[in-house]
Amino acid sequence: MIPAQPLLPSCPDPLARAPRIHAGAPTDWLRLAPAALQGALVAVVGRDVRGLDLDDAQRLSHFPASPLVSLSWYHDIDSGCLRQGAHGPVWEPFGADCVVSGTQAHPTTSWTPTTGRGCMALFHADAARDLFGLDLAAIQDRFVPAREAMDAAWTPLWDALRASRDADIPAVLESHLARRWQALRGRDSSQPSLRQLGRHWVERLAWQAHEWRRDHSPRQVERRVKSFSGRSLREWQAIVRTEGLFFAARDRHAAGQPFDWATLALDEGFADQAHMTRTARRITGFSPAEFGRRFVEDESFWMYRLWV
Repeated sequence: MIPAQPLLPSCPDPLARAPRIHAGAPTDWLRLAPAALQGALVAVVGRDVRGLDLDDAQRLSHFPASPLVSLSWYHDIDSGCLRQGAHGPVWEPFGADCVVSGTQAHPTTSWTPTTGRGCMALFHADAARDLFGLDLAAIQDRFVPAREAMDAAWTPLWDALRASRDADIPAVLESHLARRWQALRGRDSSQPSLRQLGRHWVERLAWQAHEWRRDHSPRQVERRVKSFSGRSLREWQAIVRTEGLFFAARDRHAAGQPFDWATLALDEGFADQAHMTRTARRITGFSPAEFGRRFVEDESFWMYRLWV
C-alpha cells in the first residue's frame, strides 16, 4: 500500500501583490558583522511577524540573485521556496528549521503558510566554504537542511542561534566562529586585526549615515559625518562602494523626483537603458519600473528595503 502524501497548504502566486503593513508593522532588522568576522560574515537580517494578521500574499518574501551563502533558521513557521509551475504555483517546504542556501543565479521567492520569526546570516561564499567545510557546488541554487550540508559538530551553533534573542545573534556567531576565522587568516587569536577593525568602522559609519538620512537632509548628514569622521559622506561612500542603481533609484523616489531611466542608466555606469533593464531583471526578476513600484508598495519586498 502506497503511503498517503502529506497535504500541502494552498499557496499564492509568487508574483501576487499585497499592500504594505503599517499598523503593528513587522519587526525587520539588519545588523552588520562584528569586527572579528570582517571578511566572512556580511550581515545578519531578521523578520518577526508573530501575532500579525497577514494574508497569503503578505507572507511572501522576494530575494535577489546573490553571490552570498546564507544560513537561515526559523521559529514557529514552516518556510519554503515558491515557484510558478505548469499548473499553478508550487510550494516546496524546506523540511527543516535550519537551512543552508548556496549562491543563487536567479531571484527566489519564499513563502510561509503561517506567521512566525526567521533570521538569516549572510556569508561570502569562499568564507562559508572554509569556515563550515561546505561543498559550494552541492548547494548552488539550492536550499538544503543544515544537518545535510554541515558536519554534526556545528549543532551547538545552530542550537545557540535558535535560542538567541535578535540582539544577541551577532555575538553568538562571533563566539562560535571568530577564532576559527582568524586562524584561517593566519592569526592565533579570536580578536580582529587593525585592518579588519578599520574596515568594520567604515562599514558601520556608512550604515549610520544611511540611517541618519531617514530624518535629516543630505547636507545635514554630510556635516554630521564629516564632524564625526573627518571626511565627507561622499568620500566614505566611495570607499565602501555603496553607490549603485538601487540606491540612486531610492534617492530619487525619496526626493520626489521622476525616474528618467535613460539618464539614470548612464549615471550609474551602464552602457544604455536596455543594459540596465537586463541587469535589473537578472538580479531581481523585475524591470526597474516594476521593481520600483513593488519596492514602495509590496510587503514582500521587505528585504530590499532593509538592504538598499
